[in-house]
Amino acid sequence: MSHPSFFWQLKWLIVILAMMILDFSPFPVSSLVFLYIFLFRPIWFKNVIDRLYSSE
Repeated sequence: MSHPSFFWQLKWLIVILAMMILDFSPFPVSSLVFLYIFLFRPIWFKNVIDRLYSSE
């Protein structure tokens, strides 16, 4: 249970759930965030993916 990637997975699960809740508002938050990630491919997103799938 103390595996570092578990905590990252839990953190991002909470972030995605919060975005899903905000998506019910008149302004689509998650679509804009995913569009930004798709278009600009920020370095922080690659770092998040690397931490999520690290085998350490």
